[in-house]
Amino acid sequence: MSENPVPADFVVLGHLVRPHGVHGAMIVVPYAHDPSLILTSRHMELLSADGQTRRPAGALKGKPTARGLIVKIPNVTTREAAADLRGWRLGLERRHLPAPADDEIYWADLPGLEVFTPEGRSLGRVFHLMEAGAGLLLVVRDPREPDRDLLLPMREEFLVSLDLAAGRLVLDLPDGLLDL
Repeated sequence: MSENPVPADFVVLGHLVRPHGVHGAMIVVPYAHDPSLILTSRHMELLSADGQTRRPAGALKGKPTARGLIVKIPNVTTREAAADLRGWRLGLERRHLPAPADDEIYWADLPGLEVFTPEGRSLGRVFHLMEAGAGLLLVVRDPREPDRDLLLPMREEFLVSLDLAAGRLVLDLPDGLLDL
């Protein structure tokens, strides 16, 4: 995910990677486990890479592929216009999202959480997220060591507790992981 600012009411669901074809379609890397929301919502918005510009995208047409989605954005009709959107993000205002199930969260809720070990040692705050081949990685920044980010796996088997209201995440990580 991007390190660039995102408005508090906006949830990023994916980012525009590159043009596809000559008629303005784009390849989108979705951040959702089920990216169908990108293709079914009528309220999609575009957010510039720098987080300064938002514009409505409305309902998108597209299809899933092995590497993401191919999406046609209304009023983007040429490859050049699509190329100008490279790096932009797709998302929704939070009010347009369905409530997550009891055992689910939105990735957008993780940045800013303070991460602890089961013993109560603070590891820092989630700065942003990265999708890796083995799953989601939390990029955790410790203010005591600003030049060193920790890459921690966000996997169910390591999750001890998650309290969004308190801004707290407890992970029981494999021995030696923090020593790398």
